[in-house]
Amino acid sequence: MLEKNKLNEQLNTIMSQIMTTEEAATVWGLSQDHVKRLCLSGQLVASKRGKTWLILKEQDNPKQR
Repeated sequence: MLEKNKLNEQLNTIMSQIMTTEEAATVWGLSQDHVKRLCLSGQLVASKRGKTWLILKEQDNPKQR
């Protein structure tokens, strides 16, 4: 079994690679609703967990495509 510190380190690594629609909206200068529509349509690499979209940070700004 991995020790707790190792698991926390792995989780922090994963969390540093994703953002929410709210964070993406701020970073990209879009509305949160627009980011959600981009996620739903498959125009962003994202995964929905419960009510929350998790978006990979290393994507181009959709405004610049």
